[in-house]
Amino acid sequence: MTRYYTGGCQCGAVRYRIEKLGVASICHCRMCQKAAGNIFLPLVLVEGFEWTRGERGAFASSNMSTRGFCSDCGTPLTLETRDQFEVAIGSLDDPGAVKIAYH
Repeated sequence: MTRYYTGGCQCGAVRYRIEKLGVASICHCRMCQKAAGNIFLPLVLVEGFEWTRGERGAFASSNMSTRGFCSDCGTPLTLETRDQFEVAIGSLDDPGAVKIAYH
């Protein structure tokens, strides 16, 4: 039986499902600080990601990255690049399932 991890935004308009959690980190770069409205943004690499409800808003925060968020409530959801897909740990239904590997 495949275990899925689920999550979404604060208002419930956008939901997702993940097959596999990868390495988790806490990013302190200025772009993540601005995206989170905080001094850091905890992110986890994921595989088998699927949107299950609603559509995420998108902002190209650099020439390499797109940040996904809820257009209704503003919750930060993803950091997407050509090579990897990361989810904001705080948007998971069970953020305790993730162990931070590094800052």
